[in-house]
Order: sequence, then structure tokens, then C-alpha cells
Amino acid sequence: MYQPNQTSSRETTLRYLTWDTPLSDQHEKAVQKIRDPTKWPAQEKHFVAGLSILTTFMAAYSISAYVSGVSSIAAEYGSSRTVVLVGMPTFQTAFAVAPMVLAPFSEFVGRKPVFLSTYGLYILCTLLIPVVNNLAGLLITRFFQGVGASTFSTMVGGIIADIYQPHERGMPMSLFATASFSGGIGQLASNFVVEPLGWRWIYWHQLIANALLMALIFFFFQECRGPLLLSRRAKILNSADSAPCNEKLSTPRITWKVKEEEERVTLKQMIRISLTRPFYLLFTEPVVFWFSMWISFSWALLFMFYVSVPLTFETTYSFTPRQAGLVMLATVGGAGLGNLCYPFQERLYRKYVTEQPRFSLLRQFRKRPDSSGLCSDWNPEARLYTACLLSIAMSIGMFMYGSLMMPDIHWIFAALSVTVVTFGSYSIYLAVFTYFADVYATYASSAMAAQSFCRNARGTAGSGCSRSRDSSEEQVCKGRREYVRMEVWPGAEV
Repeated sequence: MYQPNQTSSRETTLRYLTWDTPLSDQHEKAVQKIRDPTKWPAQEKHFVAGLSILTTFMAAYSISAYVSGVSSIAAEYGSSRTVVLVGMPTFQTAFAVAPMVLAPFSEFVGRKPVFLSTYGLYILCTLLIPVVNNLAGLLITRFFQGVGASTFSTMVGGIIADIYQPHERGMPMSLFATASFSGGIGQLASNFVVEPLGWRWIYWHQLIANALLMALIFFFFQECRGPLLLSRRAKILNSADSAPCNEKLSTPRITWKVKEEEERVTLKQMIRISLTRPFYLLFTEPVVFWFSMWISFSWALLFMFYVSVPLTFETTYSFTPRQAGLVMLATVGGAGLGNLCYPFQERLYRKYVTEQPRFSLLRQFRKRPDSSGLCSDWNPEARLYTACLLSIAMSIGMFMYGSLMMPDIHWIFAALSVTVVTFGSYSIYLAVFTYFADVYATYASSAMAAQSFCRNARGTAGSGCSRSRDSSEEQVCKGRREYVRMEVWPGAEV
């Protein structure tokens, strides 16, 4: 005898699903593979973060490695070094603009699809650069290579914010910043590749390394965008066509919904938001705007400084290009020194993030500490304490560099000043990224994209201004020597 579908007459109750919502054993088993990223086992978090940080290193490696082949490329295509060096600001321009769209887009569709698609573009361009047969094609390909590499900075910061609790982010962010400042290794390694193998092997060896890394990401990288995973969890529960905690047909059917789904929009609206959200944060959030100004100013100074290092060592100490490239290892030392100082910053953070405000007006806004005993959303400014002091090292290092760059003074002191400059800039970089991750959490990638746009745009302008001296570098160096001899150190042989 025909029996009507009893479930069709059941009432439907709408409920919001969170990671803490209790479920029946049956449904808990159905969704057990979709877990809260912040509660993954430590080894899984570290593996995902490690893969992401390696991509950041490869992007920094690629930026500096390009410089090693400039002379060879100019000779092969019959151009000047100045024209070939346009490939640097071309890459950096793409690196600045692309995250303004890609970073917020990853907040809608997930980290892994954007990561893989941009990495694929990056590897394709790395393959094309050595095979194009003209300089114009090389520069255009270099731009799209920058588009592909752009997610290796801003989106990695968002990934760390996705999987780590605020009190756990310090060390991963510190390693992320170290990878960003380790690009000097690319120039050093490529200097030893160019002479015996030719400039094309700068890209062949990068292609091999990046292909292996992308394979690891394709097979082992897990999606970590929390709201997206929670939506998948809700779909599985709804497809079961029963309440998670009650199997009786007489009870109302529960339809699960994720609160973030209410913000779901059409593809057209998604594209519009992706194009506007970072700019909106940049121009409406004073925190984003002023911190972007701070880090972009230091970035512009840093790029101008780095461009001057090989020239000054070659002219003052008669270094060969390969020897001048070895000096850039001092940048890695500065980043490593900053990483060693991280435990001190972490102690300050853990001490002051839960500190009772001194002003009674602020106490009423203080939230209770979470289960970890920390109240990160109350005082994220605790991330900034060491940067207030250590960022001064950038100015001190530049003063040292200008004062110690003399033929009568051993070159090691000038090289140490490069370490000091990098150390100061590293402290600013780390403070801004960790602060944004704590303050903007879900939308950290968009906030980081906004500051990345300002940072790389000013860095591009700064490095471009520095490279404009290529055609008259000898006259500049001659004038510098004369100034030192007459004004700074009368009677010195320079």
C-alpha cells in the first residue's frame, strides 16, 4: 500500500551552525573530515603554514634573482641595463595591484583555488621568460609573473590568520617575515649560476623548485577558509534530511545555515566587492591607512638602499659583482636576528594582551579572556611594542652605512650596517602583518592587500628612482668621493 512521504509534512526550523554546535554521533561522523582550522592538530597547521611560507620565500627569491641576469640579458638583446631593469618595477607593480583583487576573492571562493591558479600562472611565466626571443616579451611575461607571485605575500598572512589563534600567530608570522626578507639568497645563488650556465638557468632552476612545491600544495594543502568549510559542513547536514540531534519524524526538521552565508552574493557582486574592499579599508579605516603609510615609507627606503649596496661596494672596495652579491647575505642575517628577537616580543604580547586598562573609560569595553586565558581582541596593540623601539635600527643602520663606507675602513662594518637596516625594517613588517591579522581576522587578507598595494607601489617608485642613475653612476660616485674628501673626512684617500 502506498505510504505518503511523512517527511514532507514536517515543519522546518532554521538554525545557525557554528563550529561549537552539538551534533549527534551519526552526523558528527558524517562531517568529521571538515574541521575547524583553528583546532587542527599542531602538525597539520605547521605543515600548511610551512608550505605557504615556502612560496613567500620563492617570490622573494625570484625578485632578487632577476638582477643577476641583467647584464647578460642586455648583452643578448642589444639593450642597456637601464631598460632591462624595467623588469624589476614591472614585477613589483603587478605584485602591488593584483592582491587588491585576488586576496578578497580568496575570502569568497577559498584559499586553495586561488593559490593553485596563481601559482600555475607564476610557473608558466617562469617557463616562458627564458624562451621568449625579445626583450618586450620578457618584460610583459615578467609582469604576469608578478601577478602570479602576488598571492604569496598577502594571502599567506590570511592563511596564518585562518589556522592559528591570536596567541599562536607570533612564530608563524615571524617565519613568514623572515622568508620575505630572505630574497638576497636569490641574487647570491643566481650569481653563481649565470657565469657557468647562462642567464636562462636563473629561471630553469626556479622552475624545477616551484614545480615540486606546487605538487606538494596540490596534493597536501588543505582548504583553511573557516566560513567556507562551515558552509560545506552545513550542506552535508542538510542533505541528511534530519535533525542532527533527533531522529524522530514527529519533530521539526532542522535546516542548518551559516551566518556568513547571508553575505553570499552573486558573481557580479563578488567581483565588485573584490575590487573595492581593500580600497574601502584603505581609505575608511585609519588603522589600515596609517599603518600602510608607515610600512610603505620604510619599504621605499629599503628598496632604494638595497639598490645602492652593490654599486657602492663595487666602487668603494673594488668588489666584483659576485662579491657584491655576497654582501646581500647580510639581509638574511638581519631577518634572522629579528626572528631571534621574537620570543621577547611574544613575552610582551602575552603579558599585556590581558592587562587591565589603566583608564576606567576603557575598562567597560574589555572582553573576557577566552579559553586560552588570552584576550587578544582587547589589546592587539601589544603586537607593536617591540617595533616602537626596534624600528629605530633602520635609521641607525643607514647612518652607519653612510659613515662607514670608506676605503680606509674594513668593508665588514658597512656590511653589518646592511644587517642593522634589515633588522629595523623587519620589525616594522612583522608588527604590521601580525597586528592586521589580529584586528581584522576574517578580512585580514583584504587589509594586508591594501597595505601591500601601498608598500609595493612606493617600493617600486623608490627602486625606480635609484636605478635612474645607471647611465651616470660613475659621475655620481666621483662626486661622492669628492664630497667625503672635502667635507666629511678632510684629507682622506677615497
